[in-house]
Amino acid sequence: MRILTLPAVLAGVVAVSGSDEPSATDMRSAVQATLTAQVQSVLDYVAETGGEEALARVRAARTDAFDVRSLTKLDCTTSADKPGHLCEFAIRVEVVTGELQATMRGRFLAGPRGLVFVNEDRDGA
Repeated sequence: MRILTLPAVLAGVVAVSGSDEPSATDMRSAVQATLTAQVQSVLDYVAETGGEEALARVRAARTDAFDVRSLTKLDCTTSADKPGHLCEFAIRVEVVTGELQATMRGRFLAGPRGLVFVNEDRDGA
């Protein structure tokens, strides 16, 4: 009986320890929130430097619009030197000119309002 109990306990520990890894759904929400904040930052800059007319042109051209069509989680690992999980994922984003597809790497960590995404490819962090 003890021989069967140890593998069951070990399997439970492995399952629990991996449970804090972000799900693909949570990752998608975090990436979308980051993209939304970045687009808003650009819109704020356009409004500040070009005024309402420039902002209206951006919105009329729909260059501020995007839709995350899919995000597929490929791999996630924890790291000893930084918080969160370093994850690789494939993403498809629809923009006014068509669809963008990429495989990316980023860090996902708990923030005050949920999961936060930090683009490791861009920041080099």
